[in-house]
Amino acid sequence: MKNHKSVFMIICCYILLNFVIGIRGSAAADSEGPAPEELPVEGPPLFKTIEGAKTYIVQHQNKDGGWPLIPGGDSNVENTAFAVWALIDAGWGTGSQVIRMGVQYLRNTQWDNGSWNNNTAHTTFALVALAMAETDPEVRFNGLRWLKKAQNRSGGWGKKERSPDNVLYTAAVLAGFRSLGFKQNFEPVSKGADWLAGGINFDGGWALERGGRSDVFITSWVVQALETVYDIDVQIAWLKQFQNNDGGFGRYKGSPSDPEITAIAIMALTAGNDPLNTRRIAINYLTNVRQEDGSFVSNTPIELSKPTVNLQSTCFVLIAIHAKTADELNLQ
Repeated sequence: MKNHKSVFMIICCYILLNFVIGIRGSAAADSEGPAPEELPVEGPPLFKTIEGAKTYIVQHQNKDGGWPLIPGGDSNVENTAFAVWALIDAGWGTGSQVIRMGVQYLRNTQWDNGSWNNNTAHTTFALVALAMAETDPEVRFNGLRWLKKAQNRSGGWGKKERSPDNVLYTAAVLAGFRSLGFKQNFEPVSKGADWLAGGINFDGGWALERGGRSDVFITSWVVQALETVYDIDVQIAWLKQFQNNDGGFGRYKGSPSDPEITAIAIMALTAGNDPLNTRRIAINYLTNVRQEDGSFVSNTPIELSKPTVNLQSTCFVLIAIHAKTADELNLQ
């Protein structure tokens, strides 16, 4: 009987000890931890790159919910869309305050005609971000309706409704449609792809102006745009020959590598279902050029005249790292 009593007392003490530990653990979990900038990012280079970029993006969200191109600047639609897209790709919860505020900013800045800024690229990227956030179907429908209306009879898109055809804007719209899941049987996709395909240079690349010097950045967007309609194996091979010794891509053969151009090239290689090796080398370049605060320096955004730390390039790096080929998606 004494043995039974001793066992009973030991069990009670064990339960009490666990209860006390549990309270302390909960209190620690509920207490406010240090700000993200005070937490050192440890781990392998790729992990550091991902976590650093996520932290940098979140830290520079403006009070209105949007994001600027340059930290401290005014929010704009394009960079807000890129930030929402990048963070969700990297595993940020769609119900988090950061994402909800970004979505609210996009919702509030849609024009009455369904567009964002009467700009085909801004509208496309906003639709991609809202689709990834799995919200606002009516807002997305109105935006899609405007994009269809803005397509020229030729099949191309310009910057605005009734603007002249433009290779980059057309490629951005079609790449966005691809992200949204539209296929060849969606007429705007097939018409737009045919228009883009007609602008190929003799060397297999594309330029901003037809007949101009083939451009890795432009071609990388076009490759993503054409994937749903055309075989792009030749274009993937064309891109791979421009990879620099450091693993990155520049705008032209022999140009210094640039983080944003490298990110867009990775997205194109992924669209082409290219095996991982080329992308792995390019991603390794990105891990080597990240800034201490997690950001990336580039002058690819048209608003910048010299290489500058900016949110657009940082977002595209995060998007590129998480891009997956069709084969990789099938394995999940």
